[in-house]
Amino acid sequence: MDAEPPQRKAHERMVQVFESVELILYAVVGVLLVVIALVALAGEVDNIVSYFVTDTPIIGLNLLIAAIIALELLMTVVGYMKTRSINLGLLLGAGLTAMIRDIIVFGYQPTDLRDFAVILLATAILVAALYFVGDKTIHT
Repeated sequence: MDAEPPQRKAHERMVQVFESVELILYAVVGVLLVVIALVALAGEVDNIVSYFVTDTPIIGLNLLIAAIIALELLMTVVGYMKTRSINLGLLLGAGLTAMIRDIIVFGYQPTDLRDFAVILLATAILVAALYFVGDKTIHT
């Protein structure tokens, strides 16, 4: 039988270590995305409770969309961890959701018109990318 050279075994062990570290880091990112989504949802609940208690306007749409973006990114991370592939449609969708969020809150938050023009341009680019790329998956 042919024995593997020691360099090959060491190389395979290093690759296994890096793959394990990669999965751990993705798991940490996933946990942080869950925390972000929970914090955003808690802020949204607080805004709704304030509306009922003090009759102040509900301003939590920004937080709710932030939670949706975090969940879309979490779906991408979980999908990568399961299949070792990245769904471009999910990533582009998260970006498009972020741009739509910026468009919705434009009148309520101070934004320079040049910045808003960039937001509109980025939105158009993301829509075009979704149209042309679609639901393509990249395997790593």
